Amino acid sequence: MIACEGTRCRIGGAVTVDTAGALLRELLPQIDRGVDSLDFSGVDQADSAALALIFSALRRARQAGRTLTCSGLPASFTTLAELYGVSDLLPA
Repeated sequence: MIACEGTRCRIGGAVTVDTAGALLRELLPQIDRGVDSLDFSGVDQADSAALALIFSALRRARQAGRTLTCSGLPASFTTLAELYGVSDLLPA
């Protein structure tokens, strides 16, 4: 689930291999419209696809010359990022 208001989108529910594709298809047009902040505090389940979602969103924002911030990252996100050696790449 993604709920956007202004330049902020809140992601909730599961961000897994089963949901990440649909979430990304919903999120990318929002980034194109100027969203610059993602709030993950509503995420209750995540796997490595969550990292792919974040990095795809970051890439899209950078292509548009903008930055993207993330807040409310669940501990599972940072644990996965550390496991894959990409924790320094997660936006604060």
